[in-house]
Amino acid sequence: MPERLTAPFVAKATTRASRYEVADSLQPGLRLVVQPSGAKSWAFRYERSDGRRVKVTLGRAAGPGALTLQQARDAANDARRLRSAGGDPADQRRAEKRAEAARIEAEEREARQKDDTVASVLPRYYADHADRLKSGREVRRVLDKELKDWAKRRVNDIQRRDAIQLLDSVKARAPVLSKRLRAYGRHFFGWCISKELAATNPFEGTASVKEVPRDRVLTDDELRLLLRAITRLEWPRRQFAHVLLLTAQRFSEVADMEWSELTLTGDTPTWVLPAARSKNGRSHTIPLPPLAVEVLTGMDRIENSPRVFASFSAAHAKTRLDEVMLEAVREDAVARGDDPNAAAVVPWRLHDLRRTAATTMPRLGVDVVTVERVLGHTMRGVMAVYQRYSFEAEKRRALELWAGFLENLTTERESNVVRLKVEG
Repeated sequence: MPERLTAPFVAKATTRASRYEVADSLQPGLRLVVQPSGAKSWAFRYERSDGRRVKVTLGRAAGPGALTLQQARDAANDARRLRSAGGDPADQRRAEKRAEAARIEAEEREARQKDDTVASVLPRYYADHADRLKSGREVRRVLDKELKDWAKRRVNDIQRRDAIQLLDSVKARAPVLSKRLRAYGRHFFGWCISKELAATNPFEGTASVKEVPRDRVLTDDELRLLLRAITRLEWPRRQFAHVLLLTAQRFSEVADMEWSELTLTGDTPTWVLPAARSKNGRSHTIPLPPLAVEVLTGMDRIENSPRVFASFSAAHAKTRLDEVMLEAVREDAVARGDDPNAAAVVPWRLHDLRRTAATTMPRLGVDVVTVERVLGHTMRGVMAVYQRYSFEAEKRRALELWAGFLENLTTERESNVVRLKVEG
């Protein structure tokens, strides 16, 4: 029989040997449920159109978080209204529970991901995947350098627009690097998704850059112009650009050069590029021609720093070189009586200097195998297995020939016109 429930009745309801329910006479469908353990709860019962009887638990009737009698009646009344409108209270309750579970899971995931910044996750990615790859060092180099502006951001907060903006900025200075960054970045964030550190991959759907091999080689006249421009640069860009040109090594390798890697005295001055900084993961010895030694020994050292050169980007170094070269060609235009505003410098990149050196050395009598050794390229096939000769003497001769060639470009060439003495 239904009972007019009151707060005292609910509080004093005693336990029995088995579970029992008490219907509320004032609110149809509302039940007080009492368990043999003494636990009490509120339930709403109704009948579906197919005749099945359904019970929906509304909440506790006693203990922490319990619903009062009035709150239970209000909840039951809401369920009756939903039923009258064609809804199903049980289905709604299940949906609410799923939503609450999803909310709790999202909050827990948010808490777990709080410290999952790009800087903290990248080492885990390297150890779990990239370090096992043959290209692992290159993956590390590219991601550490190009994602440094994201270092303090959580991996789950990086959006597709961030990836697009980054790839566009890299593409403007190095299209090939942009393509590799896209590949490395996409795999990194895919790994993050597999570890439930991120929900989406910001590099998915970004445009790929077609990798076109470059063949730009500076002409002798362009090298003369470059050498003129280098003399006008300020410290340490002047010394850096000169050493970069003289050694024919990569920008990052020269930029990160340390004094401990250099031997500038004796008959065979050298720069030993450690395996940790070499692109192919192998130590590389670069003989230093006298002009490079002169540049390096004449440099002021940066206080409390092991590095030879102050930190600056390739983009900044190249921008400054372009400015000074343009100033020089405009001066030449004025001297010829031409319009200086029409003067221009044919676009080139810093890496083109390396290709220019490699292309010029054979003109100077250097064999291609030695050129490859100078550049630090890895030998392939049978040669990689059997060729263990260091080529130190050949490399030194090649770089000295290259340095001499550059020096001769700016040396005043004697005129082949013979002046005749006119007797009066």
